[in-house]
Amino acid sequence: MESNLYSKIAEHVRDQIRHGLFDVGDKLPSVRVLAKQQQVSIATVNSAYTLLESRGLIESRPKSGYYVLRATEDKLKQPTQIRSLPKPRPANISQLIMQVQRDAAARNGLTMSSAIPNLDFPIVGLLKKTYTRIARQRGYLGNGYDAPEGLPAFRQQIARRAIDAGVFVSPDEIITTAGCQNAMALCLQVLTKPGDIVAVESPAYYGLLQLIQAYGLRAMEIPSHPQTGMSLEALKLALHEWPVKAVMTVGTFSNPMGTLMPDEHKRELVGLLERHDVALVEDDIYGELQFGEIRPKAIKAYDTGGRVLLCSSLSKTVDPQLRLGWVMPGRYLDQITHQKFVNSIASPSLPQLVMTEVLSQGAFDKHLRLARETYRHRFDRLTELVNEHFPPATRMSKPQGGLVAWLELPKIIDATALYHKAHDHGILFAPGEMFSVSGHYRNCMRLSYAQGWSREREHAIALLGHWVSELARSPSHSAA
Repeated sequence: MESNLYSKIAEHVRDQIRHGLFDVGDKLPSVRVLAKQQQVSIATVNSAYTLLESRGLIESRPKSGYYVLRATEDKLKQPTQIRSLPKPRPANISQLIMQVQRDAAARNGLTMSSAIPNLDFPIVGLLKKTYTRIARQRGYLGNGYDAPEGLPAFRQQIARRAIDAGVFVSPDEIITTAGCQNAMALCLQVLTKPGDIVAVESPAYYGLLQLIQAYGLRAMEIPSHPQTGMSLEALKLALHEWPVKAVMTVGTFSNPMGTLMPDEHKRELVGLLERHDVALVEDDIYGELQFGEIRPKAIKAYDTGGRVLLCSSLSKTVDPQLRLGWVMPGRYLDQITHQKFVNSIASPSLPQLVMTEVLSQGAFDKHLRLARETYRHRFDRLTELVNEHFPPATRMSKPQGGLVAWLELPKIIDATALYHKAHDHGILFAPGEMFSVSGHYRNCMRLSYAQGWSREREHAIALLGHWVSELARSPSHSAA
């Protein structure tokens, strides 16, 4: 398993090479010295060096030791930002999205198309034990339906965790939902009516676009910078020119690019909303998966007027099967509560009881520390593989957290056609066409790096890079 001790030692040495502590040709610490430094066995260091050697980063010289063979240079540039002026459009990309979703659900092959967390973490075992014990110990799980707002003890845990994001709310200001998408759906039902315009970042998570389509709304795509997220200048223009009823964005580690909106932009965005009296639906589902030490603030942290409706869930930090999310709806609390009652009456009690107990323990924060470190290393490995196997014209986002990365391929590449070719070989990714209603990103793809790097997964990236390189050299050929 990738979280084995030797893998961590290998990542430590690789980071030292990446940061210039060892140059190409330099001799690495001997096996005995490194074992003493890291307080591990000689066998563990041998395994770590063997792993790095298999990746072509170091080489063994008989009777001399290990030497750096090549640097882990990142030559990839950031993706480009679209420059077209915002214009409202109907959303209609459901056929491709449903096909990709069904292919991923079938799990017939190597799936890099779904932004789902690694399910091999120890917390999954804790969840199973807690489910079993609570189900056996309690003679009943509740008195019929719970209140629409959800279990008070669970909402208390969510309110406590929100403090790390700079959000201070009472448990009474939180409503549980069947996941984050359900939370956003409730928000749109309250904020809009058919025909209204919703501003959304571009590229955008296709689930947001599907909601916009389902409710007969029009999407106005606001260009996103690959590092800082939604362009506030473009949003200002849209709010001035069009009757936008709501804005939707993922301010922290957006899907699909992994962008992180700076704090000053978040503060400016809230001010812009106040001046135009427009609500914002914030998807904060990746907020606790930062690669750094400090959890970024949510946009809602700067909201004093109750215009920001923060939506999130445990689908990315623990398991999407929980179907346990929430919304902090601000001034729209009563309307969202009523809308939830109309839609589903109440949320199931058992998942809330289980997660209340898990969240109240230190095990959850320990799990997040492990997840953040693991995902950072797995993204670093993806960066190495794309640098090695994809053509030089490839661009890739550099997320500071989350589970996904965005690749911009040479313009000649049709990523949707490439998806069908890869699917026939048992390889799945998310083609860029899914993340826009304007026909953008046909030459882009989203890859998830949450799962461990096996030889098969690394070979899949190499094969994708090989196909892209061939097509880039032979523009008269199609991906099919």
